Amino acid sequence: MLSKFGILIAILVLVLLFFIVISFGAGAFSKKETKPETKKYLKSVNILLILIAVVGTILVLFL
Repeated sequence: MLSKFGILIAILVLVLLFFIVISFGAGAFSKKETKPETKKYLKSVNILLILIAVVGTILVLFL
């Protein structure tokens, strides 16, 4: 079984992996200029991933 900090590290690694995959799929790492809709989408996804990381951290550390 994983300890609390092992679970926290797993959550943060998964959030980072989701960020990389979604950004790569949306074309954020390409050399072309991204559309405003794509930038808005990526901003929303970043907010969601930050929220998931914060909630996961709170749940792991305080429960």
